[in-house]
Amino acid sequence: MSKKFQFSSELERNNRLAMNTHLCEVVIISILCFLQAWNGERSWVYAIVLSVIGFAPVIAERIFWKKNHETQTIYHLLAIGFAVYYTCLIFTATTSAIYAFVLPLVLVASIYNDIRYMLLINAGVVIENVLAVIIGATTGRLGYAGQDSAVIQILITVMIGIFALFLAKVSKANSDQKLQKLEESHLKSDELLKNISEMSEKMQTGINEIYNELAKLNEAGKATQSTMEDVSTGATDTANAVQSQLIQTEEIQKKVNVVDDAAGHITDSMKKTLDCLEAGSREMINLVSHVDDSVHNSENAAAKLQNLSSHIEQMHSIIGLIEDIASQTELLALNASIEAARAGEAGKGFAVVATEITKMASQTSNATDNITTLIENVSAAIQEVVSVIEQMINGINAEKQSTIKAHESFDNIQNNTFAIRDNVDNLTSSIDELKTANQAIVESIQTISAVSEELSAHAAETMENEDSNISILNSIAGRMQNLIETVSNKS
Repeated sequence: MSKKFQFSSELERNNRLAMNTHLCEVVIISILCFLQAWNGERSWVYAIVLSVIGFAPVIAERIFWKKNHETQTIYHLLAIGFAVYYTCLIFTATTSAIYAFVLPLVLVASIYNDIRYMLLINAGVVIENVLAVIIGATTGRLGYAGQDSAVIQILITVMIGIFALFLAKVSKANSDQKLQKLEESHLKSDELLKNISEMSEKMQTGINEIYNELAKLNEAGKATQSTMEDVSTGATDTANAVQSQLIQTEEIQKKVNVVDDAAGHITDSMKKTLDCLEAGSREMINLVSHVDDSVHNSENAAAKLQNLSSHIEQMHSIIGLIEDIASQTELLALNASIEAARAGEAGKGFAVVATEITKMASQTSNATDNITTLIENVSAAIQEVVSVIEQMINGINAEKQSTIKAHESFDNIQNNTFAIRDNVDNLTSSIDELKTANQAIVESIQTISAVSEELSAHAAETMENEDSNISILNSIAGRMQNLIETVSNKS
């Protein structure tokens, strides 16, 4: 099937078939007439006149076809022109078989689905064939071949007419049915287009809502990323503060060791003092010389106690620094808890870490308070030792002035020495407790440092994940925007 025929209208196709069939019929019949004229059976005038009558409507059909391929004039020219041509032919024929030439045109005319026109054409064909049979039977002319041929001629024309009429009716019914189906299909297409339009609008609305939610999620991701940056910065500050606190704690440990050494020296000095007292008990005569030794030893002890007092003051300053660090740690932990609460579900892990840091800072603060109490006890004990040594020095000086009171002074020295021994024991116990507390502080600081490093690592990992999530959200948002534009353009 050619492209031209495929895209032509129904009437145009019918007109083309009708014109070509009409042309073929006229050409064949004209050739037969000219052959009869050549053989001498017909005159040349008859052949020419009959050809003019046949070709006139064919030429007219071509003229109207050039003007309009869908004109109804071609159908009328076919019916009227061939009717005139067929009438002249059948009533001048020398053979009754000429009637068969009308049959193709009757079938072709049925494709126009015009029932009224088909009735007129078929009635005319039947009437003309009946008249031709009657005239032929009466006169013996018109190629009359007998009663049987006449009956067959009449029956065939009647049958062809009836079949052509039914063919036209069936063709018209088929066309009407096709037209109805086309109308129903058109209605369904309109309904489908309407549904598609509604679905497109709903889809566009849904895509817009998803795009807005993605924008909100993107903003939340950026807020989480900013929070993680703050948490990471806070964790870094905490780690630095913890490192500084660890250094200060190590300094405290060094000072504690110094105090421990001083207590050892004091203990040794007290042993020597007791030895001197025992020697004085055995030998009162050598009291003066031993008193000089005692004065010298007491002065050394006083000097060492003064050094110890200065170390205690330094420990006070270190404890104050630890308290400041603990306060900063608690403040950082509070900030981390606040930022974690802002982050929602994504910050629950950091909230737990911040809580643990707060607990450790509280433990550090409590340990610092205990250390402060212990240092105050040590300081008080040192002050008592200093006071006792001063009293001992006064007593020894008094012994130099008055040997009469040597025995009483000796008793006082002995009693004060016992008191010093007890205070030294208390000092040693306090130093041991200070070591234990300081060790606990060191362990807490190490734990805080590890937690801070882990928090910083998690914060960095979370920031990387948020960067990846934001990139994915931006990609999804771009695709959703393209989809919205596509749907908008199509709708």
